[in-house]
Amino acid sequence: MSDIVVAKDLLKTYGAFRALNGLSLTIRQGSVFGLLGPNGAGKTTLIRSLLGFIKPSSGNATICGWDCVLQSVQVRSNVAYLPAEAKLFGMMRGSAVLDFFAAMNPNGNRDRALAVAKQLDLDLARRVAFMSTGMRQKLAIACVLSTRAPLLILDEPTANLDPNVRMEVLSLVRKSQNEGATVLFSSHVLSEIEEVCDTATIVQRGNVVKTFNVSEMRATHRVHGTPTPAWLGWWSERQKEDSILIGDTNVLENNSTKVVIDIVGPIQKHLEWLSRMPVENMRIEPVGLRSVYESCCVSS
Repeated sequence: MSDIVVAKDLLKTYGAFRALNGLSLTIRQGSVFGLLGPNGAGKTTLIRSLLGFIKPSSGNATICGWDCVLQSVQVRSNVAYLPAEAKLFGMMRGSAVLDFFAAMNPNGNRDRALAVAKQLDLDLARRVAFMSTGMRQKLAIACVLSTRAPLLILDEPTANLDPNVRMEVLSLVRKSQNEGATVLFSSHVLSEIEEVCDTATIVQRGNVVKTFNVSEMRATHRVHGTPTPAWLGWWSERQKEDSILIGDTNVLENNSTKVVIDIVGPIQKHLEWLSRMPVENMRIEPVGLRSVYESCCVSS
């Protein structure tokens, strides 16, 4: 599949502050792409740049082959966007809001919007002004996920939602992907990224610090141990002799007091040499997205 989103060397400055600092990324068509990073990392600036709401100081980006600055109207006709704080018409009833957006959006579909609203158990007879924050969020989600747009951009889609509704939203995201849509899923909820995304990128200080395959990350285990005196010689020989180690392991720490190794792929094929490893107090645990995120952002 081709890349539906391509961003190259995006720079956006506000005086001396760099909201985007030469950021580059690609999103494969048909994937669910997770966007992670702390507050102020540049995620929203990136999204607004892709939609043509903000003009980068330098660099360029395309969506479906359209230039995000020079051809922003064509870009937005191929995108359905859920902002982090969606603004809806307060005096309209929920059903009227769905009618409005289905008619306005070239990819809109009222029947699909009603189906999404029903799945989210949303009362469409109530006026927006009298809806709770969570109800307004569900209404905005119904407007966006009902479209047939090639690209869905969801910025914190599950904010203000209870756990049951969060699961329904993730189910709807997967359904959209199965129907051919590409999804850019920006969230602070690590478990959601881990559950629904194919690929994820962590942004820090306006640039990409790590991009990874989520399924590979889930299959990675971290080995901790205290080395015995025989450790250094043993590990050196294993790297020379055991082809199974090549490309499957990454030594994070290797000193006189601690050994930390990441193992990618099925742990079963490594059990034999792990049993012979000259370390004490061995502990093996899944890496998980939290460890990856903290290694990129918390310590930097």
